[in-house]
Parts: sequence; structure tokens; C-alpha cells
Amino acid sequence: MIKQRKLIDNKNEEIKFDENLNLSLEENNIEEEFEQEQLEYDFNDDYKKIQTLVTYENEDYIHLAKLNTKIDEIFKNSRWAIINPNKKIPKDLIPLIFQDILKELENSEFTMVEKFVAICDYTAINYAKAYEAIHMKYKELIIQEMDKKYKILQKKGIKKIF
Repeated sequence: MIKQRKLIDNKNEEIKFDENLNLSLEENNIEEEFEQEQLEYDFNDDYKKIQTLVTYENEDYIHLAKLNTKIDEIFKNSRWAIINPNKKIPKDLIPLIFQDILKELENSEFTMVEKFVAICDYTAINYAKAYEAIHMKYKELIIQEMDKKYKILQKKGIKKIF
């Protein structure tokens, strides 16, 4: 009788073990299916959706693209063409490069701030470092232009900058 109980208990334990094993296998299958769905997801779909929302035909984009094209042409036709604009430009050359490019863009429809930012972006120069290095007359033009737009100097009560 004791042997029979042991056999019955062993059978029950095996059944429980089999049920637990089957449950864990089912859970693993569900997890694997979920992972496969994750891997099959195409992230390019999201990018395509974003691209369809962005329109590059607005006036600001065209205006700034035109400025960037002009700066590229001026830089490539200048004496600075031997310098790679993506490499670090020596600090002593920054004012000279700005002066040459800004002279060429002098009578263009672009604002001084737009020119300054576009040149900094093109040559990969930090804005603060470039502002520190450029000639005083260009600093004055930038500040006056910013004051006209945002009235910063008037709010602070500043009448003369330099």
C-alpha cells in the first residue's frame, strides 16, 4: 500500500511538473512571438511619416538654402579654398574669413545675423568664439539688428554699446 501511494504521489508530481513545464513553454512561445513582432517592425515607416509631414518648400528654408549656397560658392572661390571648412580653423584666421565672406555678401537681401549664423555653421565655428574674433564693425551691426528686432538695449537702458 505504501508503494502504491508513493507511485501515485510520484505520478501526481510528474503531472504537476509536466503542467508547469507546458505553462513555461507556452510563456516562452508567447515571448518569442512578441520578440519576432518587435524585430519585424520597420522603423523606416516612422521616418517616412515624419518626412511627409515636413515640407521643404517653405520660404524660410529656400531663403536660408540660398544663403548657404552663396557662402559655399564664395568660400570655394576665395583664397580660403585650401582650408577644409569642416576642420578646425585657426583662431587668427576667423576674422579674415568672416571679413572676406561678409564683403561678398554685403549688398545681399540677407540680414547680418543670418549671414553670421550661416558662416559659423558652414565653417563649424562656435558662435561665441566667432563673435569674439570678428571685427568690431560686424559686432556693432549684429547688435543693432538684434536690438531692432528684440529691443534688448532699450529694455536695459543702454544707449551706446562701444
